[in-house]
Amino acid sequence: MIFTYQHQGQSHTVRLEAGGDGRYTAWIGERRLDVQAARLLDGSWRLVIDEQAQRVYTAARKDERHVFVAGSGHVLTAGEPRRKRSGSAGGGDLTAQMPGQVTRVLVSDGETVHHGQTLVILEAMKMEIRVTAPDEGRIRRVLVQAGEVVERGQALVEFDAGPSSG
Repeated sequence: MIFTYQHQGQSHTVRLEAGGDGRYTAWIGERRLDVQAARLLDGSWRLVIDEQAQRVYTAARKDERHVFVAGSGHVLTAGEPRRKRSGSAGGGDLTAQMPGQVTRVLVSDGETVHHGQTLVILEAMKMEIRVTAPDEGRIRRVLVQAGEVVERGQALVEFDAGPSSG
């Protein structure tokens, strides 16, 4: 996943790869960081970045991301997330409609699903959001896992619409 943020008049590109169990590899420009993220009970985050732990508070308002860390606040303006993918006719990515945390993934790669079937459950702003199949089809690839934090517009599932063949 690739994000672009504006901060203090400068553009920053962040590439993030999930490694499982709340572990990520992040590249900010050419700088590589090993990150571990855990949501705390008060809604804040415990981030361990290159073995240094920080408590981070975040909030989103439209395209702004407010980040409070080490006693100082930062406002980032978010661009649309981009994911490298190959297109295919009759399919596409099902995306998160708002930032949140994946609480459950109910399908797996290659699974046939029906219209309206719940595929992924997100928690955002203390609400449960169900991502459902827009039509009958097949799950090409699941792109997230339970516990992962997602941004608005981030691809969750690659989906091929149409009757199953096989």
